[in-house]
Amino acid sequence: MISTRILVALLLAAGATTAQADPKAEVFAAWDAMIAAKSYRATVETSANSMQFKQTIEIIIPDRMRMNGGPGGDMVVTPEGAWIRIPGSDWTAAPPGTAALSKQYLSPDFVDKAKAAVKSVAALGTEEVNGKPARTYRVDQVMTTMGVESETSTKLFVDVASGRPVRQEIDAKAMGTSSRTVQDIEYVADLEIQAPK
Repeated sequence: MISTRILVALLLAAGATTAQADPKAEVFAAWDAMIAAKSYRATVETSANSMQFKQTIEIIIPDRMRMNGGPGGDMVVTPEGAWIRIPGSDWTAAPPGTAALSKQYLSPDFVDKAKAAVKSVAALGTEEVNGKPARTYRVDQVMTTMGVESETSTKLFVDVASGRPVRQEIDAKAMGTSSRTVQDIEYVADLEIQAPK
């Protein structure tokens, strides 16, 4: 469940800062811009298996992440290791390998895998998000992570001024389960993520 949430959190896209004729090229350029942005915060609402939950996921590329909320509890990843906090308990060291597993989703290599998984991209037009114009795209992907294949259809909302994603709506299917996730994204230049005390 944790790895799926990280995957969802990291499959973000945006449009290029200048118009291009190829929607896929715009999305790919936007993924590169996402990595270049270095740090962001995503407010996430997910519906799956008759369950709904909210999370906040903060990421600093390439090796720091903080995830709060959701059925799996909280998690922090730093260069020093990884920690989890199950609801109702204190912070504890995460199982061996958790940090390395989580950090693979924060690397440029993961973006390359996401690009290879894209099956189709369509430009949908322009809408408003928080009173600002955003270009919208439909991105369909089939991706295998840790041996699990998932299919996603994502509507991306890309701020026209910055070329960065501000919202995405993801419909996913994996292991016979369907889910819907809506993310609202903001960029935080001074974001800090430290190991829990």
